[in-house]
Amino acid sequence: MLSERLAARERDGRPIRVGVVGAGRFGTMIICQLAAMRGMRPSVVADLDVARARTALAHGGVTGDRVVEAGRAALANPVIARGDSVVTADAAVLVESDVDVVVDATGSPEAASATAQAAIRRGRHVVMVTVEADVLVGSVLRRAADAAGVVYSAAYGDQPALIYELYDWATALGLEVVAAGKGTKYLPAYRKGVPDDIWERYGMPGHANAGLNPKMYNSFMDGTKSAIEMAAVANMTGLHPDIRGMHFPPVGTDRLPEVLKPKEDGGILGRSGVVEVVSSIDRDGQPVPNDLRWGVYVVFTSPRPYVRGAFRDYGLSVDGTGRYASFYRPYHLVGLELPISAARAVLDGAPTGTPRPVPCAAVVSAAKRALRPGDVLDGEGGSTVYGLADDAVAASRERLLPIGLSHGARVVRAVPEDGLVHLDDVALDTSAPLYRLWEEQQRLLDGSGEEMEPRRPETNPRHPDRRLSDRRRSDRRRSNRRKA
Repeated sequence: MLSERLAARERDGRPIRVGVVGAGRFGTMIICQLAAMRGMRPSVVADLDVARARTALAHGGVTGDRVVEAGRAALANPVIARGDSVVTADAAVLVESDVDVVVDATGSPEAASATAQAAIRRGRHVVMVTVEADVLVGSVLRRAADAAGVVYSAAYGDQPALIYELYDWATALGLEVVAAGKGTKYLPAYRKGVPDDIWERYGMPGHANAGLNPKMYNSFMDGTKSAIEMAAVANMTGLHPDIRGMHFPPVGTDRLPEVLKPKEDGGILGRSGVVEVVSSIDRDGQPVPNDLRWGVYVVFTSPRPYVRGAFRDYGLSVDGTGRYASFYRPYHLVGLELPISAARAVLDGAPTGTPRPVPCAAVVSAAKRALRPGDVLDGEGGSTVYGLADDAVAASRERLLPIGLSHGARVVRAVPEDGLVHLDDVALDTSAPLYRLWEEQQRLLDGSGEEMEPRRPETNPRHPDRRLSDRRRSDRRRSNRRKA
């Protein structure tokens, strides 16, 4: 048992030393839970606001002389060795210190990718909370981690890793996954939402939202965060968005297999093997019965009638044909569950979900309003663009602007409301490290069509995933290095 192995490390005086970059709400949840666990420690917390890092540790009961501020790794390491915690304003101090795992919870793809690269170079395992960075450059980071012999992992407790777990459970049993995804509160009108009015739409008015980031919560509501998370799931599993932007059907847990099945069997899907988000409210704004707002699900089938009969016999939600069934988890505990990822990385050398070596999905930008030359985009959760989950090859072929590169982009060519934003429509800093890393990920798509499922008409079935052999992947890596 994982708990027994962690308890053994506690008895042996070898707790897993975790460094957390970012002491916001997600980071604070991680730190609090680590402080409560046997065999793990919140050894270093890095935040530009050191007082916030101290507050996060205090929520976990780590206070007083058990917390030391350090500006150099040499000063941090003795504190870590005696089992106490370090706070620092410099993420580099955390990465260079004696931690076993680096967790990025900044929410900034620029900072997250830089921290991950530095940690991998230092031989540290990485748990990536910042899904925006994972979708944009995760395959490159995963390849770097593989080469360094460390783990690059999605964050257990966040929805993508939990969806991956359900997908893995189903496919390991030989079931065919028809759809996998999560629930959220969504209406098409929310696409145009801006940070100024987010709290009323989110259902968190007044003092309950104090200290929270309105842009982040707006991204939850306008569909962008859902697009990012589903692209992350697609890149881990090989599932694809059914259509650009997904359907977002209003569906409760009792009707998942009835709605999320192929059209030829009465559902809404153009094919089997997709990622999809379900809404907890109907298009008229009324609550959906048995909603899955906080949960995750998988819809599956089996070619064997006896197995399909067991679905119904054991109480699963089954569609009218008896062919499709669903399994779901109603809640996720976000940062509180993340220590599982850190433990698995150290104890098993395994991730709780990681991108495939070549991405299959991306998140592209669309205009919330008409954009004019001279406008500056404010990125995810802002007032100028929203994100749509898309096929990676199609997005690359059409030169669409990734949502992860949209912040600060200056419009040079008009884009109509709801129009897709192309790379040629904006001016970007192409010398920025994140842009160069994204270019490296784009090169993974060059000439790799045999690995990818291109966009097809909705009625076509899913083709099996075809992955390159180890030798061909190695040849591709050498080719990419020569191109770079």
